[in-house]
Amino acid sequence: MAETEQNESQKTSYRSIAKGTAIFGGTQLASMAANIIKGKLSAHIIGAYGLGISAHLTSTFTPIQQIFTCGLNISGIQAISAIEDARERAVYVKCFRRLIMLLATMAMVTTLASSWWLSQLTFGTTEHWTWFVIIAMAVFFLMIASGETTILQGYRRIKELATCNMTAPLSGLAIAVPMYWLWGVEGIAPSIGVLGVLSWVVAKHFTRRLDIEDVAQPWNETLRRGKRMLTLGASIMVSTAAGSISTYAINTSISTVGTETDVGFYQSSMSITLQCTAMVFAAMATDYFPHLSSIIDHRHKTKELVTKEGEITMLIIAPIILLLITLSPLAIRILLTEEFDAIIFLLRSMSVCLLARALCFPLDYICLAKGDNKFFLIVEGGWGNVKNVAFVISGFILGGINGIGIALLLGAVVDIAVSIGLNLWRYKISYGTTYYKLSSLMGLSVIACFAASFIEQIYMSYSLMGAITVATSVFAYRQMDKRIDVKNLIKGKIKSKQHAES
Repeated sequence: MAETEQNESQKTSYRSIAKGTAIFGGTQLASMAANIIKGKLSAHIIGAYGLGISAHLTSTFTPIQQIFTCGLNISGIQAISAIEDARERAVYVKCFRRLIMLLATMAMVTTLASSWWLSQLTFGTTEHWTWFVIIAMAVFFLMIASGETTILQGYRRIKELATCNMTAPLSGLAIAVPMYWLWGVEGIAPSIGVLGVLSWVVAKHFTRRLDIEDVAQPWNETLRRGKRMLTLGASIMVSTAAGSISTYAINTSISTVGTETDVGFYQSSMSITLQCTAMVFAAMATDYFPHLSSIIDHRHKTKELVTKEGEITMLIIAPIILLLITLSPLAIRILLTEEFDAIIFLLRSMSVCLLARALCFPLDYICLAKGDNKFFLIVEGGWGNVKNVAFVISGFILGGINGIGIALLLGAVVDIAVSIGLNLWRYKISYGTTYYKLSSLMGLSVIACFAASFIEQIYMSYSLMGAITVATSVFAYRQMDKRIDVKNLIKGKIKSKQHAES
């Protein structure tokens, strides 16, 4: 009886992880579809010139928003979710909202004051300064909307958060496209402004339903409490900036040693691997980070959650990696052209490296959940980027495009060792034995599939890769079913829906 209850408790825990991933993953798929349709319609209505204008405006307000947010959209999640007492949490929500409002106002004023200069810098003329006045308003509303979605994530309201994230793509279809049709290029900036307002209205609607107590708070207390959030947020922002700088350094070095074509090869491989898995990692992190932050002071609970998150991540990612390795030539022909056949080895190597990313993913959030900003800055902002630049550039110099693939494989081994070693040393947290057994099996499957891709006889090569992919996918499904009881879960959902309709 006790064993049955324990098994059911374990399944409930796994289901919680899988449920958040499914909800957010499904929303991201729908968002992707809406963005594709919007892009297609926009191309017909405003053409390449209009899309270029839209890209210019987006590339202007996005960094402004990122800089002035100061990483609070991440550190706020950690601060809010780590508190259990309702009143104390309300105090931090008040503090967070004030800081976001202050920063959003600063961003709006700065953009308004710079509207003439931004127009000249972006378009070579001051004629479009009014567009940037609208962008300034959009930045304000997008920032405070982001603040409200951070609160939802801190409270782990995944369904509401998923709905908020659908606002942008759906408003793009329902509002932006008609505005393009009515006003052409002149409708681009207003559509961004409307998006900002709608994002805030929808997010605010859901946070009102949280019934958070409105506590009195003097500004000196706001600044005192907000100092820790701002410090961690600043570390995240610096780390993100360091990542952008490392990407620039890699691209510049490759083009200097090689050609612009080589840069295109490298970036195309990165784009394909990221597109295939970014959605999974983003969906997994949505509920995992606030959940981890809420239990981070309990080492046993933290280890249990990290292990379960790692298992679910590995079971989802491994079949995707195997498909990428097997179908790399087909993916290149569909998404790119035959000119890019030169990146088949690089793309397969990057796919194998995703295994390391999946293994490190749950552990990498521990320092953020701890609020350990200095350690995060040193490891993520410093070591991670320096290591990546050194490995990629060295690999290219020694072996060209294929050399980058070999270097990344070596770097992946280093990443795994560093991630496990540092978390064990600093926080005394590691995976459980069940995870290491599972990840070892998945790792062997990925390595075997990668090795089979080198067989010269094409039919034998693809037969082996296909067999490994199918067998591992079946194994992954059975392991997932063992943890969350997939069949009964689906049946329960269908029955609930039928009962609701009746």
